[in-house]
Amino acid sequence: MATVTLRKVGKVYQGEGGRTVRAVEAVDLAIAHGEFCVLVGPSGCGKSTTLRMIAGLEDLSEGTLEIGGKRVDDLPAKDRDIAFVFQNYALYPHLTVQENIAFGLETRRAHRSALVAMCTGASAERTAESTKINARVAEVSKTLALDALLERYPRELSGGQRQRVAVGRAIARDPKVFLFDEPLSNLDARLRIETRTELRTLHRRLQATIVYVTHDQEEAMTLADRLVVMHEGKIQQNATAQECYERPANRFVAGFIGTPPMNLVDGQMESGVFTANSVSMPIAAGPFRRDCTLGVRPDRLRIVSSEQPGALSATIATIERLGDRTDLALDTAWGRLTARVDAALAHHFREGTRVGVTVDAKDTHYFERGACGVRIDGS
Repeated sequence: MATVTLRKVGKVYQGEGGRTVRAVEAVDLAIAHGEFCVLVGPSGCGKSTTLRMIAGLEDLSEGTLEIGGKRVDDLPAKDRDIAFVFQNYALYPHLTVQENIAFGLETRRAHRSALVAMCTGASAERTAESTKINARVAEVSKTLALDALLERYPRELSGGQRQRVAVGRAIARDPKVFLFDEPLSNLDARLRIETRTELRTLHRRLQATIVYVTHDQEEAMTLADRLVVMHEGKIQQNATAQECYERPANRFVAGFIGTPPMNLVDGQMESGVFTANSVSMPIAAGPFRRDCTLGVRPDRLRIVSSEQPGALSATIATIERLGDRTDLALDTAWGRLTARVDAALAHHFREGTRVGVTVDAKDTHYFERGACGVRIDGS
């Protein structure tokens, strides 16, 4: 079984003047066989370092790592039976597509060749091995729609085609685990969408265990069976993409997951009324009384008449028309808020006009104060 298990894994670097820099701290993570697990977070959060430790490209400073139930943290990368797809593809420019895909298989054969060189029938065995490699390359290239490009060199391919070749080289080896380090970041927006759809389809077909790193939360939510949100070297939430969106574990996850991000306002809740900057709105969210952070998704803010009682007064600062939807940037006493409305209603709004804002209690989230303030029970 191609499982991946990290227990209290950490990574510490030595900085200037003997100062230590902790990149990853006490990560506990169990990835099931066949799971598509995405590590997501801002630059510097520790996600790529975690992936490189799984791959064996970085040593663990602490903790243990298992792949397929076998402890591997003391094994070199070549002995871990993993395939790594790099951000820059790492294709060999002097090799054709066919030769790039076959490279890992040819390397394996080269290691074995010394053992069979002295044996009777060694030539026949090498021929049989070549036939197997060619068949495997043909199978993989057909799966990735590369069969018409096998004689081309990387310089003759588009970015998306190069990415597929890099994925094909990984698939051809049939490893236990696939590791992807921001593989779509060099592609344009349209090609990113197309390629991530191909990756998801490929995962369903192969039923492979995949650990995938990205800073793009939309990409992460699209691909993941399970999302691992990281910040400052720690796991902030480990759940399905939908759960991270609908019930973020803390303020950081709430502000990171979702486009546009959740509106977050520091204030006080008392007897169903939320107050920030001395301006109140009745929400009837519950009986608790405390300082907290209110969170509301942009599509859950309701735009009403500026005269409606209890509504928060707002001025439309900018309007972004995005085809099927429209985003309104609103200046309020609570600061800048974002509301998302249906495109069919967009013609009702003009920049500089006054509107009112309300929110239903069922659409609110509450967090403790602070950058990673935890979710308040019951919200």
